[in-house]
Amino acid sequence: MKGNLLRLGLIALIIAVAWYMRDGFGDVGGALNTAGWTGVALMALTHALPVALCGVAWGLLQDEVPTWKFSVARWIKDGVGELAGILPLSAEMAGIRLMTRYGFRVADASAIVMVDLTAEAIAQFFFSILGVALWLHLYPEAEVTRWALIALGISVPGLAIFVALQRSVVMRFLETLPAKIMPHAWDAPDADAGVHAAVNALYADHGRVARSVFWHILAWAAGAIEAWVALRLLGYPLGLAEILALESIIYAIRSVAFVVPGAIGLQEGGYMLVGAVLGLPTEIALAVSLLKRGRELLMGLPALFAWHYIEHATAKQKAPAEKTGA
Repeated sequence: MKGNLLRLGLIALIIAVAWYMRDGFGDVGGALNTAGWTGVALMALTHALPVALCGVAWGLLQDEVPTWKFSVARWIKDGVGELAGILPLSAEMAGIRLMTRYGFRVADASAIVMVDLTAEAIAQFFFSILGVALWLHLYPEAEVTRWALIALGISVPGLAIFVALQRSVVMRFLETLPAKIMPHAWDAPDADAGVHAAVNALYADHGRVARSVFWHILAWAAGAIEAWVALRLLGYPLGLAEILALESIIYAIRSVAFVVPGAIGLQEGGYMLVGAVLGLPTEIALAVSLLKRGRELLMGLPALFAWHYIEHATAKQKAPAEKTGA
C-alpha cells in the first residue's frame, strides 16, 4: 500500500512539474487553437510508430522477453524522459527498472539499456548524414548546412569515445567503486557477472547490434511523419525531402542539448531558425514545436500511469511467490 501511494505521489509530482514547465514550453494552448486536440491526438497516433520501432530495436538486444513488451517499455521510458527530464538519466533509470520487472538482472538490464542508447545514437548519426546530404542538395549555401557538417564531424569522435568507455576498464572500475568506498555495505559483482561483462558480450554479437541500429534508423525516419502531419494541420505542407532535412537537424540540436531538460527553448529556437530557411513563417515553425510539446503531455501522462500499473501488477505476482517460498 505504501509503495502504491509513493508511486502515485511521484507521478503527481512529475505531472505538477511538467505543468509548471509548460510556460517554458511556450504557448501550447495557442498551437492547440490552430490544430485542436484532434490534431494533437493524430500526431500522437503517428508518433506511436517510431516508439514501436524503437521498442523493436531495444528488444532485439535480448531473447528472453517478447519484443512487444519493449515497445510498451519504450513508451513509458520516453514519457518519463520527456516529463521528468529535469532529473538526469531519468529515462534510462526507468528503462532499467522496467527490465528488472520483466525478470532481468540489474547488470544485464543496465548493459542492454546502455547498448540500446548507443545504437540509437549511431542510428541518429546515419540519419543526420541523410539530412545533411539533403541540405547540401537543397540549400548548399545555407549557414545551417555548414553548422550541421561541423556537428557531424564532432559527433564521430564523441561516439567512438562513448563506445570505447563502455568496453574499457573504466566501466569495471565504476561498478566496483561503491564496494571500494563502502566494503561492508556493498558487494562488488563478479567480473563475469557485472555490467562490464554484459556490455562486452552484447557488443561481441555484431549482427545483433547492427539489427538494433537498423531498426533505430527506421524509427528516426518514421519520426519525421509527425512533423509532416503537424505542418499539414497548420496549413503549410512541405515535401518529404524538406521534412527529413528539417527533422534531422532538429534531432541533432536536441541531442547536442541533452544537458537542457527536455531541450526546452532550444527545440523551439531550432524550429524557428531551420524553418526560416525552408520558408516557414516564425509562428508556424514555433507552432510545430509546441504541438509536439502537447503530444508529449498527451502521451507522457498515460505512460506514467501505465508504469504504475506494471509496478503494481509485478509486485502482486511476486508476493504470493515469496509466501510460497517461505
